[in-house]
Amino acid sequence: MAVRVGIVGSGFIAIKHARALKEIQGAELAGMCTYSNMDKLKKVCSQLDIPAFPSLDDMLKNGGLDAAVICSATSGHFEEIKKIAAEKIPMLVEKPVVGKKELYPQLYKLISQNGIRLFPGHNFVYRKSVQKMKEILTSGGLGKILQSSFVSTQLLDNFGSGNWRAKRVYSEGGALMDSGHHLVYQMLYLCGLPKRIQCYTAKRVLEEMEDEDIAQLNLQMTDDSLCNVTVSWASEWSDDFNGIRFLGTKGEMHLTDALYVNGERICDAESYEETFLLEDEAFLEYVEKGQKPLSTFEDSQHTVQIIDAAYRSAKEGSVYSLKWH
Repeated sequence: MAVRVGIVGSGFIAIKHARALKEIQGAELAGMCTYSNMDKLKKVCSQLDIPAFPSLDDMLKNGGLDAAVICSATSGHFEEIKKIAAEKIPMLVEKPVVGKKELYPQLYKLISQNGIRLFPGHNFVYRKSVQKMKEILTSGGLGKILQSSFVSTQLLDNFGSGNWRAKRVYSEGGALMDSGHHLVYQMLYLCGLPKRIQCYTAKRVLEEMEDEDIAQLNLQMTDDSLCNVTVSWASEWSDDFNGIRFLGTKGEMHLTDALYVNGERICDAESYEETFLLEDEAFLEYVEKGQKPLSTFEDSQHTVQIIDAAYRSAKEGSVYSLKWH
């Protein structure tokens, strides 16, 4: 039988998940709900030919869900997770799972004591190209790692800057908390944990936003290698700037339009849409077979802790030392 999946939210990311799930054999879209723009919800659901529910409560009661995907504004995640967990339904929660590090102990207690399955929405680690990077690093193919960088720049469109991402009460932060989240969880997946962090943030272009549109993190990892994380919503001149790069004692590799190792093209980089398809396939494996996510709940917590420390560093002009238990 098909796994019936309900989606919370009707925005850009919710639509990406909906289209991906429609392509996966064994998945059935049970419907979509929202708390805000009902006219938009009805239009989106009509285009996708799926039921529209006026609330999460209604979808949980009448949708016959086997699984759920939370794609709403960050500020609503915690309450939505609690409602879905009360029904014992496994869920994929878009990043950040929650935006405040203080909520993680409560969330951990909720899911661990009740056997709830929560899959962090860290789509970029499900790219085959990133998994190949992990394989090369683990095998020692680049020798001792010296430096790495994770860079993402784009010009945020009017929808993003004029909607919930512009308001701290909904987004829990600016470019670093949102797009920078992708960079930090990939850094954790590929490099492990940092031990020291220094951050700078600024608002250079998107004046209507409450928080930063650019951020830069300098990190020293637990193996003493150095890492840079740079995120920007302020420029569209990104083609030759974005990517993941590693420098080691035996070579280099970088992921841009493709994965290159010492100048050799290894494989193409996946499209943005493909990342949702790969992630949702992994989520269904998690729902049906208990296959562990590549990026775990603990990784989600560490990501938010790192970003919280980065914001503190930027505000205080300090270098933060991080201790992990």
